[in-house]
Amino acid sequence: MSSPSPDPTPFHPGELAVQERAGVREQIAPVGAFNIRRFLPDQHRRFFADLDLLFVGAVDPAGQPWATVLAGDPGFIASPTRTSLTVALLPEADDPVLPGLRAGAPLGLLGLMPQNRRRNRANGRIAALDAAGFTLEVTESFGNCPQYIHTRSREPAAVAGRPAAEVADRIGDEARARIAGADTFFIATNAPQGVDVSHRGGRPGFVTVTEDGAVLWPDFSGNNFFNTLGNLAVDPRAGLLFADFESGDLLQLAGTAETIWDGPELAAFRGAERLVRFTPSAVVLRRGVLPVRFAPQEASPVLVATGTWDEAAQTRAALAERDTWRPFTVARVEAESATIRSIYLTPADGGGIAPHRAGQYLPLRLTLPGGDRPLLRTYTLSDAAHPGHLRISVKREAGGAASGFLHDRLAPGDTVEAMAPRGEFVLDPESRRPVVLLSAGVGITPMIAMLNELVRDGLRSRSPREVYFIHGARDGSEQAFADHLRQLALYAPGVNLHIRFSRPRSQDVLGENYASTGRVDLDLLRGLLPFGDYDFYLCGPGGFVADLHAGLRGLNVAAERIHYEFFGPSSLPGEVPALVDAMPAEVTFAESGKTVEWTPAAGSLLDLAEASGVPIDFSCRSGRCGTCAVRVLSGEIGYAQTPEAALSDGYALACQAHPRGAISLSV
Repeated sequence: MSSPSPDPTPFHPGELAVQERAGVREQIAPVGAFNIRRFLPDQHRRFFADLDLLFVGAVDPAGQPWATVLAGDPGFIASPTRTSLTVALLPEADDPVLPGLRAGAPLGLLGLMPQNRRRNRANGRIAALDAAGFTLEVTESFGNCPQYIHTRSREPAAVAGRPAAEVADRIGDEARARIAGADTFFIATNAPQGVDVSHRGGRPGFVTVTEDGAVLWPDFSGNNFFNTLGNLAVDPRAGLLFADFESGDLLQLAGTAETIWDGPELAAFRGAERLVRFTPSAVVLRRGVLPVRFAPQEASPVLVATGTWDEAAQTRAALAERDTWRPFTVARVEAESATIRSIYLTPADGGGIAPHRAGQYLPLRLTLPGGDRPLLRTYTLSDAAHPGHLRISVKREAGGAASGFLHDRLAPGDTVEAMAPRGEFVLDPESRRPVVLLSAGVGITPMIAMLNELVRDGLRSRSPREVYFIHGARDGSEQAFADHLRQLALYAPGVNLHIRFSRPRSQDVLGENYASTGRVDLDLLRGLLPFGDYDFYLCGPGGFVADLHAGLRGLNVAAERIHYEFFGPSSLPGEVPALVDAMPAEVTFAESGKTVEWTPAAGSLLDLAEASGVPIDFSCRSGRCGTCAVRVLSGEIGYAQTPEAALSDGYALACQAHPRGAISLSV
């Protein structure tokens, strides 16, 4: 018997609109067409027959969705045909779902096995209904992944009489506490042709009740069908179910919901793609309802990378203090190569870490033994955002006071000061193009962070981007993150790795710890890439970046596809316009009591201050970090190019600025 052919698209306009906004409509179209069926596969039929729990979504006569759960020994559900399910149970008389069970009414079913995290959906209409149960005519059937489900073990339960349902029009203190402690809930929504019920899971604390009584939760990356959010886009009415599997209590809410696509709360919640805000109009607490009970067993491993509302509050507080020096404790130190070591930093004040992106850098303030003033430096973060720590990877520079201190003196338990991460050298969040990460030497630090972010996001979204990671090092002793890169190349989908050594040692083995000999150049790229429409990211010494940038532009790669950062001068050759309007001018350093003449040959105001013995704090010298900002007391300044760092009115970035006539500075 042949299977019914799939529809061209099983998605309604609301689902398609949300898929479009999330940027997944094209990729998910063929997946949905062949995974959402109009019949029950045999494995689903066996699955439903083995269930202890069946979650039900129904719509009451006023059109309001409600969610509930039916529970019993395996066998209370059967599948007599490929398009039908019989359920030998009904909701109890005080269950708000019961009025929605009528012959011909739409019904959404979600089967879930807490013991092994399996779940499948079956939606349709009630074909028959009597005092013993109902029969569902299945019109839609599909499986769901188990990634946010916690395992639970079935426990014996003695169910006695129970009190009447408690009904309210708002969330009280007890309900608030139940919601705040939940790690799982279920949501029923109206679909244009029926009703749907879906599972939501997280760490305890992933749902909160706001001050005005709304329920707020994060929407994590899922199967990208967007059934629930698509339904809400068409009809905002929804029903929530919070089940206490240990006590058997059920908390059921009815109301309306909206999707939140941006804002500070979303940015602060780790792992959230969107937020959903639910405003209740009815709250029902039914105690001791479940005849079977389940004890917590194992949390979903996927949820380690997600947050809670308490953590989000800490993150927002950290963001509010992004320009404040905060103490960080050295948690651990690891050697990455003969010249690079990684330093893991955790907030010493117990607070959170400000949101940041791979590729950004961390301003540090270091107090060296015997030093008369702190050293200010910036170091690129070498890992994707992590909830508990920041990681920088520092190369030992010959004669470098800061890098020497970080390599030789800094140890676990020591404290340094840092501001929030910042910088504009980050992955384009809107692009789905393949990515080419090109680096040399310590330029690997932002690239390894970007690679980790791309792999993490690809696994979470099930839509990995093709990545070419091409790096140049002197030899195997100076190759950082070698084992990590090899593991990603073996197991992470879409990762292509090419390591090139310029001077391999005798113990370096071609084809094992490196792929070719020479420098990373355009000829290598021509041999490795088919040269389609890529996003290029470059980081390394100035000459390395300049040569590759020029070569890519020569191959007609659009300038907006080439992103770069380098160590040394702050621009590519020919990018900085001449100081055509710059004339000799007097510069007064007010606090130092010095007035000196500036000429174009003197360079920046920072160069002039150093030559004049006037101390100005600085770090990157490239206009990125803002450390060298000084207040302009009078006069005007100009820039050869606009600096990246944001500045308050009345301030100048000394490392990039020059005077336009006589000026006075606060230093």
